[in-house]
Amino acid sequence: MKAFWDTRINSETYTVVPGENCVIGIQVRGRIHRVEGERSDPLRIAGITGILTGPRKFHSLQNTKSLLIQISPLLLSRRIAVPMSEIRDASLSLEDLFTKSEVSRLMEACEEANVSDLDASFVFEKFWKPKSLREDQDSYLSEAMQRIRASFGEIGIRSLAEDLGVSQSTLERGFKSRIGVNPKEFASLVRFRKALEHLGKTSNLTELAYGSGYYDQAHFIREFKKKTGVNPKKWSSLKS
Repeated sequence: MKAFWDTRINSETYTVVPGENCVIGIQVRGRIHRVEGERSDPLRIAGITGILTGPRKFHSLQNTKSLLIQISPLLLSRRIAVPMSEIRDASLSLEDLFTKSEVSRLMEACEEANVSDLDASFVFEKFWKPKSLREDQDSYLSEAMQRIRASFGEIGIRSLAEDLGVSQSTLERGFKSRIGVNPKEFASLVRFRKALEHLGKTSNLTELAYGSGYYDQAHFIREFKKKTGVNPKKWSSLKS
């Protein structure tokens, strides 16, 4: 988990790409809107976005400040009763998942931290109480995630299930319920994040594609565009 302040001085539209975490966001100043085509809808002041499988566009007003908490869906699933598949690719109010009193305390802690210029960890520690976590009955899921990450997404799902001593269907059900995506989709996210990390370090897309576990350059470009909305060269030019 990671908690940090995100401050945007200027009004801007930006794209958030898929990753392995859910994100809790509390807006303490300004406002953020979700943008879809010509439509722009304000996010809840206290909200959460589930694990993403595609790009998401947002627009922040001038001088917007938010506290963001990146949290593993596997860990989040031990705190809330809603299956992670139901918040996948969705942006919801925190009150849809937590009690009003919990959300109220979190927002109060954010305001206190903002006024007193405190570190984001102050808020996180007040909100996240380990004793409120349910016991993890599916330890194989954590091990599966670690092995997929270690292989950079280049691991057979069937053989992974066999090594963990569970059926492939059990592994897939566990991933969908506790993480929000199936094992193959999670491996795709891991591969993508690896490629994204190295994109700015090389101009050779074929080399990058093979090094990140894609079949070829065409496969890499196709999958990259699904997750960012643009091809790798366009993404690099936008970030430069």
